[in-house]
Amino acid sequence: MLDTNILIEAINGVEPTASLVKNWMREGNIAISVITIAEFLANANKDEKEKLSLILTRFAPLPVEQTLAEIAASYRKEFYRKTKKVYLVDCLIAATAKLYNLTLVTKDTKDYPMKDIKIIKP
Repeated sequence: MLDTNILIEAINGVEPTASLVKNWMREGNIAISVITIAEFLANANKDEKEKLSLILTRFAPLPVEQTLAEIAASYRKEFYRKTKKVYLVDCLIAATAKLYNLTLVTKDTKDYPMKDIKIIKP
């Protein structure tokens, strides 16, 4: 599952991320949370929006539903008073990875202190 920073690099052709994501797409091995889409679209230009739209015709985004929201709330509660606060959007993305048993691909591993999800940094 792609974190927002990975999606941005892939769409903007930043290597090696872009090639890695293209390979995963060819294999049908990517997932994207609706939260990642919202974060991406908040700063996307017209060209980036069009590229995302093409990706989403092939890979339906994973929605937020009650179980996922409950997992995210649990993460937020657990890490709220820790040294490194975790934002709710990151908790929602992590909860998506946990609920669907997906590996989260991110360059911001510090944003995901959860020990019960799989994370890789390309």
